[in-house]
Amino acid sequence: MQPTAKPDPLAELTASIHLQRDLANQARAAFEAAIPILVCAIRHHSGQSGKVERILWSAWNGELSEVLAGLDSQLAQAVIAMVAARAHLSGDADGMLHKIITETRSQPPGSTAP
Repeated sequence: MQPTAKPDPLAELTASIHLQRDLANQARAAFEAAIPILVCAIRHHSGQSGKVERILWSAWNGELSEVLAGLDSQLAQAVIAMVAARAHLSGDADGMLHKIITETRSQPPGSTAP
């Protein structure tokens, strides 16, 4: 029988840092590519432009950033996947969102329900 290798905390930390940097680079590239689309949408002054502007200002004012900033990479990616699914699937994401709400017994912020 072969002895199991001891975890190497330094190697794990290094891998985590590299993953975070890779995700940051991917996010930067995706965001830079999306800027013209966002600018065009906001300039169009449609119902969608209002939604995009609210998200933009939430990110700019730090409200969105404060929520995401403290999350580890895996959890941040999961939250982004949830938001992307809601944005792209609309009501078709309801079942997935409901599953999370049901399994966690989560209540809306400010809710007084037990």
